[in-house]
Amino acid sequence: MCIRDSKETQQAYGKLKSQDLKRLIPMGFGIHNAGLLRKDRNVVEKFFKDGLIRILCCTATLAWGVNLPAHAVVIKGTEIYEPGVGPKQISTLDIQQIFGRAGRP
Repeated sequence: MCIRDSKETQQAYGKLKSQDLKRLIPMGFGIHNAGLLRKDRNVVEKFFKDGLIRILCCTATLAWGVNLPAHAVVIKGTEIYEPGVGPKQISTLDIQQIFGRAGRP
């Protein structure tokens, strides 16, 4: 992290459990998925909102439902796995919802 960051930011960074996040965040990158501890996901969300994370790679769940507006959205693929059904395409409405995040920074 940068020397100019607040004490609160430095403390939150120090409590991260994910070594990947500790390596990525100082470079302005973040990841967000169900494999992270809830506390680490909360820190990532806060840092993204505060502009400390400039590029966030996340699962569709974050893009769909969590209120983290972005300036741009890139969708790598439109196929998701649904238990009991298998792979299926994301609906046009869901894709529009994901893109809608880009309009509300």
